Amino acid sequence: MEMYIWNTVIVLSKFLFYVGFACISGYTFFRQIFEHNESHNNSVIANLKWTNSSVVVALIANGVWFIANTGAMAEEGVLGALDADMLAIMWDSSIGDGALLRGLGVVIAIIALVSPFKFKSVVLNKYLKQSVLVSSLLLLAYSFTLQGHVSELGIVEKGLLIVHVLVMAWWFGALLPLKRACLQLSDKELHLLMESFGKQASFSVSLLLSAGLWLVVKLVGSFDALISSSYGQALLFKLAFVVSILAIAAKHKLKLVPQLKNNDGREALSKSISIEMVVAFAILSVTAGLTSVV
Repeated sequence: MEMYIWNTVIVLSKFLFYVGFACISGYTFFRQIFEHNESHNNSVIANLKWTNSSVVVALIANGVWFIANTGAMAEEGVLGALDADMLAIMWDSSIGDGALLRGLGVVIAIIALVSPFKFKSVVLNKYLKQSVLVSSLLLLAYSFTLQGHVSELGIVEKGLLIVHVLVMAWWFGALLPLKRACLQLSDKELHLLMESFGKQASFSVSLLLSAGLWLVVKLVGSFDALISSSYGQALLFKLAFVVSILAIAAKHKLKLVPQLKNNDGREALSKSISIEMVVAFAILSVTAGLTSVV
């Protein structure tokens, strides 16, 4: 089996895992947008169904990613990827550790999403579910430190990577709930929500960029390497998408959200969030390639 086929499967499966990771984060931190109002029950159900589906896909993608990495190492096609000895060798590597932690994190999220067990206290139910989901996110974020060049760096860099991926998941996971909010909430509710999100994002995205730039310096090492190496060029390509999505976010904060005060701009905001989602998918795709193939 050609190596480019395995690489394609590795990148695609990692991308699907990233999407599932972001969806877990989106459900964890933004499901309350609709849950406070019974008139939004359809949105609550739709959000839960989408999250459940994406998380199951992420779990499957994680298994495919592990097998594809085994196949790429064996270089003997599908039989090599499924060879017991090769699987055992890969399971004892950092790839196996990452797959195990990610599988465990996703399973924890699934348990939190579908568990039938409930306490009499509504508040206790809410915070218990929230705590389990946050634990899942932390475990999934930590798994990123086991892969690639970051695994060879110090504890500070690993901590920055955890912050980086958590903020990424929080931001990208918010986009679908915000898109639905444009269709469901009143103008006043939507304006308050977007203003609140904008304030949180201003701080969170600053963390994301600071952590990301520090990691770039540590991983690339020099400006020449950033320009000349394939890894550096891929980072610049990703940076172009990041600049694009920051520009879209700035347009929301400075133009479209203020227009909501005048009962205007809802449709424009909804379309702009859709574009932001496309750019977010592009960033996740480049990241999957950057951390796998380049």
